[in-house]
Amino acid sequence: NTLRKLLNKFMTKDTNQTIEKKLDVVIELLQHLVAVELTKSGVTQEVIGKRLHVAKATVVEMLKGVKKDK
Repeated sequence: NTLRKLLNKFMTKDTNQTIEKKLDVVIELLQHLVAVELTKSGVTQEVIGKRLHVAKATVVEMLKGVKKDK
């Protein structure tokens, strides 16, 4: 019984870590998409960084190779 509780505790922790990692990837992809759409709308990289709560350098990395629509 004690072993089962211990195993469940570790399995739950492992499952939570796996879910957190997947959610982090989803968040990163959504931020990237938002950054691309905002830049296409003419929003500056500085403003995008503030809106997404990331450094401007991160925004620059996200937008490498993305062209603004004119």
